[in-house]
Amino acid sequence: MFRRFRGWLIAALAVIVLGLLGRFACRPPAIEVEVAEAGYGAVEDLVANSEAGSVRSRAQAKVGAERAGRIAVMHHREGSVVRAGEPLIELDASTARQRLEAARRDLEATRAARDAARAAAVGARQSCERLERLRENQLVSAEELDQARSRRDGAQSELEAAEARVASAAAAVKLAEDEIEHLTVRAPFDGVVARRFVELGESVMPGQPLLEVTSPGRLYVSAPIDERDAGRLATGMPVRITVDTYPGELWRGRVTRLAPVVEEAREQNRTLEVEADLPPDSTRPTPRPGMTADIEIVLSRRDSVLRIPTSALMDRRKVYAVVNGRAALREIEAGLHNWDWTEVRSGLAAGTRVVTSLDRPGLRVGAAVTPKAEAVGVGAAGAAQR
Repeated sequence: MFRRFRGWLIAALAVIVLGLLGRFACRPPAIEVEVAEAGYGAVEDLVANSEAGSVRSRAQAKVGAERAGRIAVMHHREGSVVRAGEPLIELDASTARQRLEAARRDLEATRAARDAARAAAVGARQSCERLERLRENQLVSAEELDQARSRRDGAQSELEAAEARVASAAAAVKLAEDEIEHLTVRAPFDGVVARRFVELGESVMPGQPLLEVTSPGRLYVSAPIDERDAGRLATGMPVRITVDTYPGELWRGRVTRLAPVVEEAREQNRTLEVEADLPPDSTRPTPRPGMTADIEIVLSRRDSVLRIPTSALMDRRKVYAVVNGRAALREIEAGLHNWDWTEVRSGLAAGTRVVTSLDRPGLRVGAAVTPKAEAVGVGAAGAAQR
């Protein structure tokens, strides 16, 4: 009897052991997830450009000649630093110089004629004054005095005409000098020669672009912002700027202009053009006009608030917390947020670990989870927001 009972006991234990082994064997393995700890830090409400922006210069001009002519001298090439008023290009001025020389000779001749007319006028006036004194003593006739006065008036008229001819000749000289000056193309402001459109010896027309001059010290970024965010923007808001050419570099500026109208070239993606200054920074490279740039406009900021990575959020109000090795659903009240961080107003305690890799297959409430070894916390030891 005892032996029979012992056999049944052993069989029952074997069944229990086999059942437990089967249960553990069929249990799915823990899901490896990325986690982060809820911790304190800064959270900002940000708006970023919806499409690539561009670096531009507030002082950028395509410079042309005011007269037609052939390029005789080119003082600068691309990359040259120039000062306002400095000659950039000179057109052939040989004909203009000949006209100037002729005008100067004519001016000298008219001045000589004027000097002669002035001397004649002085002589005629003095002769008339002498005859007037003699006439008072009845020593000359009235007819002789009238003739002297007529000669005086004629000489004065001739002097005035000579003065007019001198003024006209002087104006012709000034005009010829201005013509030569207009054959020189000068820098409109301090800057750098960005591009050159012509070469030595080419004939050019008035207004034809010859050079492009830009000022690297007056840069700004122009970028499109989705129209949904337009109502929250204002000039003076702080801006962070990144330039694709210089990864890892960050510039800080301010919103300086909001376009008065929304761009509606594409009806499904209407945008507002925003300009932000790009102040010079001696510790960073100098961007060039035309480079691609992105902006982040800081609408508001809160420091030392409880936060979690935004990637942990589901439906803007739920997260998976790691509790005893399993995923537990927690509902939170979210506050300020951006694509990196979200403020937690209630629903979580500091130090709670939340799952940030929500795309893991099989992740659900109650699923066994194991944090990846390289998971980084966001608490006191976490990275600070920029």
